[in-house]
Amino acid sequence: MNYEKYFDPLNAVHAADFNRCVYCGCESSVSDYIPPIKFIHDWRDGNTQAEFISVPSCTECCALLKNHNSGTLDDRTNALKSMLAEKYSKAIRVFNHWSPEEIAEMDLAFQISLNGGVSLGKEALSRIRFSGFDYEINGSITRVAKAEKRLFTVFDEAFEDFKTALEYACSTYKIKKSRLSQLYYDNGESFEKAVTAFHRLVEMQRHENEIKKPCDEFAERYSQNPSYVFRMVSRWMAANEDLTVGEALDKLYRERISLL
Repeated sequence: MNYEKYFDPLNAVHAADFNRCVYCGCESSVSDYIPPIKFIHDWRDGNTQAEFISVPSCTECCALLKNHNSGTLDDRTNALKSMLAEKYSKAIRVFNHWSPEEIAEMDLAFQISLNGGVSLGKEALSRIRFSGFDYEINGSITRVAKAEKRLFTVFDEAFEDFKTALEYACSTYKIKKSRLSQLYYDNGESFEKAVTAFHRLVEMQRHENEIKKPCDEFAERYSQNPSYVFRMVSRWMAANEDLTVGEALDKLYRERISLL
């Protein structure tokens, strides 16, 4: 059955957008049907929202969306952006983490690989950020507002892209890119929270190292389990901030070890 007849075509208003994928801005080569023809029987009863339009799409976007059963352009666009972000996550990470100066220091084979990743990551981000174009359906024109540029802040500094913000934060606060990038996403996509979390972890590690050595020496002297000694000392010091490592070890000896 010719189901295509149920779908109204979406056409670009401006010549500059002719033959452009409505999802990512690449050159269009096929039509994507909203909702997908393979799921048309899920939508024809009219009880759920569906636009029944055909839109210009590139081959990749259409293929990624083939099993996504959604009935509106907005739903499919949002789904597609997530799919592209996941598919090209490694390339995007390479683009964000490597500068031309850093790549130039690598051997030739690695440079070729990294440059390929940077190029692919840059293209993927451009496609993900594409905000669409003005279009017409059955004589009705929809104006698509350009997406507002997102600013990435690092305390009092603001940057137009994540890569520049990451490079500044890493250079200023002496944190490795891979580490800060992970902390950024683990802390609500906030550089301020990420930097604060890093310093807190460093302080915790420093504090732990200061405790560990005397605890290990104590455990060896009295033939105790090092983990047990460290755990008890840490617990007591957490409960009493004025307690020193030496005082906590004395307490452990008096209250536990000497009674054995």
